[in-house]
Amino acid sequence: MEELEQGIVFRLASVKDTFPPDSDKLHVGHLELSERDKEEKPPRLSVFDCLKTSVAEAREIRSVPGDSLAFGLRVEDIRAARVAGVDPLRVVRDPLKPPQSEMPGASGHCGILGLDRKPGQSKQLFREIRVLLADMSFRYNEWDCPRPSAASAPSKVSEPDQQP
Repeated sequence: MEELEQGIVFRLASVKDTFPPDSDKLHVGHLELSERDKEEKPPRLSVFDCLKTSVAEAREIRSVPGDSLAFGLRVEDIRAARVAGVDPLRVVRDPLKPPQSEMPGASGHCGILGLDRKPGQSKQLFREIRVLLADMSFRYNEWDCPRPSAASAPSKVSEPDQQP
């Protein structure tokens, strides 16, 4: 798995009564591994690389309704987050399986490794690392991560019209 060392990844969070639309950070519960995340080998928290996936594409891939919010995390901050007794977190590319792998933006799917609690490890330690991640999260907007676009590509130089 290719490891990311810098950049911004984002995670989608559904708006609910307990998580209002004006939230500016993720809730600790949004950083718990889902059953799907736990089934992965190794387990990893699903996120998207903003350079390769738009929020709309992530919603389509994950079948998340439009009333969800995107929250960003800086990869450098994730890698620097430390709690004694917990292995350092890593962010890796996480290729999806068909049919999601064929959808626009699928190449940006990533996972945060190190959030799975092993037998005998304290639940409190993993809550602490999720609290750190929640505290460093921010409300993500597409302009937080400028993606290459056709408008920013070099323009083709055309030959001057030749007139006899």
